[in-house]
Amino acid sequence: MGTLSQDIRYALRMLVKNPGFTIVAVLTLALGIGANTAIFSVVNAVLLSPLRYQQPERLVALYERQPDFEHSSISYPNFLDWRSMNHSFTAIAAFREDVFTFTGAGEPERLKAEMVSAEFFPILGVQPVLGRHFRIEEDQVGSQPVVEISGGFWKRKFGSSPDVIGKTLTMNDTSYTIVGVIPVNFSYHSGNFQTSDVYVPIGQWNDSTFRDRRAGMGMDGVGRLKPGVTLEQARADTELVSQNLAQTYPDIDKAISAALTPLKEDVVGDIRPYLLVLLAAVGFVLLIACVNVANLLLARATSRTRELAIRTALGATRRRMVRQLLTESVLLALAGGILGAVIATAGTQAALKVLPEALPRTEDIHLDPGVLLFTLGLSVLTGILFGLVPAMKMLRPNLQETLKEGGRGGSGTRHRAQSVFVVVEMGLAFVLLIGAGLMIRSLVRLWDVNPGFDPRNVLIFSVSFPAAWVRHPMRHGSQCSKSTMLWPQCRAYRELPCWAALCRWRAIPS
Repeated sequence: MGTLSQDIRYALRMLVKNPGFTIVAVLTLALGIGANTAIFSVVNAVLLSPLRYQQPERLVALYERQPDFEHSSISYPNFLDWRSMNHSFTAIAAFREDVFTFTGAGEPERLKAEMVSAEFFPILGVQPVLGRHFRIEEDQVGSQPVVEISGGFWKRKFGSSPDVIGKTLTMNDTSYTIVGVIPVNFSYHSGNFQTSDVYVPIGQWNDSTFRDRRAGMGMDGVGRLKPGVTLEQARADTELVSQNLAQTYPDIDKAISAALTPLKEDVVGDIRPYLLVLLAAVGFVLLIACVNVANLLLARATSRTRELAIRTALGATRRRMVRQLLTESVLLALAGGILGAVIATAGTQAALKVLPEALPRTEDIHLDPGVLLFTLGLSVLTGILFGLVPAMKMLRPNLQETLKEGGRGGSGTRHRAQSVFVVVEMGLAFVLLIGAGLMIRSLVRLWDVNPGFDPRNVLIFSVSFPAAWVRHPMRHGSQCSKSTMLWPQCRAYRELPCWAALCRWRAIPS
């Protein structure tokens, strides 16, 4: 440890003595290590880390498989039968997104809403900040309207008041009693689910189409496997349930079955290959940075050849000098790693602000201890990688020639090594350049695709109308059937009618 401390002090003196070389080397490594750290933080959060729920490996996303769709919405009657007839799940829950109109507290406000089964939050292991979750008896038609609010809505509308439980919210002209508050950091990314302001029991929705076995109405599900039950066993079990339903309802469920997917796989989706390719690309960038720094070390070796020859003549062993040179390169890499971690933090945060929905699980992306450990290991490995070859090349001096004035011992070998590094660097850069060119060409082709209409200055928006209109929605809608106001069939069954509208605005000179 004493000699190691001496090596570190000497390495620091040498690096401070050559600030130009040190700054260039550290910045070069910081860019390579920073890019790798940033991408690995994304890969770690999205692909490697488990979902933030209790025993996430037992969670399964549920869909309805139809002849034309692998993952389709589930009809509520089929869901009820799956829930009662299966033997593989401790519980399964359903959910669908909606929009409610909140009134009675100033200006009316449109709230993001999610209809969920009473089992939804318990399946995920989410505990309320205040109050409780829905009871089974509240998830039925005719029950008293109840609501759970999000932590953000609780803070925004109620100032995080602890006496919010028992108060009422008027949504869609119906009074809902607040029974619980969901944690502000709760998130769920699967199927037709949106992180919402309010959550209401899905079983209270008494829409005739929702109760029709032939209609899915945008509802998906999630289930928790029983201990010891594998996914394949659950698939076989639900297939048997589907066959029984097909016999009972041959005209409706003949070609219908349940589609089960591990929840993490469903959340990640198709992003895995793109992240792995991106990780490989930044790995190439790091290799180029290592080759650059190795070339700098070889160029710097010219001024140190005489020093190493003298140390060899005085009895220094090759092992000791290799350790000294590797200490210098590792210190450079650690400095680059520290600066790279700062660059990765700033770059990742900036990217997530620009593209908040481009990746799943963005709330989990940060520099956690695992990512910092990766950065440390990458820095040490990088230091050894770019420092070992120059160190071995510098330890072959011709003592007699080198100790003379103007001696050129080892220069030919060093030039050959530099030539090899340049060829390697050009090859790596060429690969990255081809990949970047192909990506740019793909983007240009996407931008040039004709959508079939003129998208300039076009907006799309939705408008809610009074609750009284729900009695004759199509009569009101038919008055504007040939205008720019379009009545969307997918919204015809909501409690408040909602029109989708297209308009074109005129650009006004500033």
